[in-house]
Amino acid sequence: MADNTIRSIKDYLKSVEEEQKQIEEKEKLLYNVEEKKEDESSPIMEEVVAEESAPEELVEVIEEPKPPEEIDFANDLFEKTEMVLKKYSSAYINQNIENSQLMLEFLQKTMMMLPYNTEFQLRESIDKNIAHYKRLVDTVSSSKAKAENKKILEDYLYDLDKALRRYSKLQIEKDNKKAQYDYNLLLERRNELPEGNPTYEMVVSKRLSEFERRIREVNTDIKAKKECEVIDLHIRNFMKKAEKGSFNELYAEYKQLIEEYRLLEEKLDKNEIVSVKNSLYRCKERLEKIKNKSQKEMRKKHVEEEQKKKEEYLGIRTFWNEYITDLRLFVESLKTANPNQYFTLYEKYTGLLEVFYNLVRNDMISKEESQQATHILEYLEAELEKMRKRI
Repeated sequence: MADNTIRSIKDYLKSVEEEQKQIEEKEKLLYNVEEKKEDESSPIMEEVVAEESAPEELVEVIEEPKPPEEIDFANDLFEKTEMVLKKYSSAYINQNIENSQLMLEFLQKTMMMLPYNTEFQLRESIDKNIAHYKRLVDTVSSSKAKAENKKILEDYLYDLDKALRRYSKLQIEKDNKKAQYDYNLLLERRNELPEGNPTYEMVVSKRLSEFERRIREVNTDIKAKKECEVIDLHIRNFMKKAEKGSFNELYAEYKQLIEEYRLLEEKLDKNEIVSVKNSLYRCKERLEKIKNKSQKEMRKKHVEEEQKKKEEYLGIRTFWNEYITDLRLFVESLKTANPNQYFTLYEKYTGLLEVFYNLVRNDMISKEESQQATHILEYLEAELEKMRKRI
């Protein structure tokens, strides 16, 4: 029945619009005809009419009676508005909102078709009835719109809460792309939500922020885990190098590992921090062992070098003493030698001179000892030259 009423009102409104157009066209034609007649009337006729017309104060104003059909049209419209106010209660309007809106449009357009000479009180009554009915329709429409908006917001909040229950941090980590997709979908739907409800808007904003926070934290954790895997790899490489690497090289790498950890510490959770710290502690222990071993080896090497130097010193001192003894014996043998032994003695002198040059290069021979040997060698050279001349 409501569909039939809506259809009949629509048909009537269409016929009213067509009738209104026809009336406007007729009025326009009449207006054009009257204009022509006024233009064709001569000035003489105007004078005659002016003479024949009675004085203004004696003219009796006779009001033309209204056509019965105009009176009926206005009364029908008034009765129609009264009937509508009785039938169209708020509850009825709420259940038949489209029908009620069409009825309001019908009454408003019909009101515009009232003749200009409709009685003032009748026109005012019709206008009041239509205004009252309009307030009822607007109130119900507004309430219905609020209810629909509330339903949209409640549905959106339901989907948002469902997403928050579904996507814990663990679930987001398992299916990060799907969580990001659903979050972006909710974010896009938020832009289409009806405005004007601050309470709902605040709740939506808080819950969306919570969803975003979870995704960001998980993404940060994933990135931190990747970086943690990198530092773990560096620690394993360090432990491998520790088997053969030098202390200085390993110490430089250990300092770099500490710096990597400091940059990463804030991003790691407690368990990861403990794990990395333990690994770094093992690195430090290994480094300390290498350091101690290196220091022991260095001390041992130093002792060996000192011992070697000591042995070399003792050997050179012994050899030097023997060398000085040989020089002195050579001086004694030269005193009793004859010229025929010159070449043998000279060859021995050359050997002693060569040994001298090798010995004085060492810091273990003092300057005084070197000068002493030099004097003996110069003496031998002079004596050998004398012997050569006697040959």
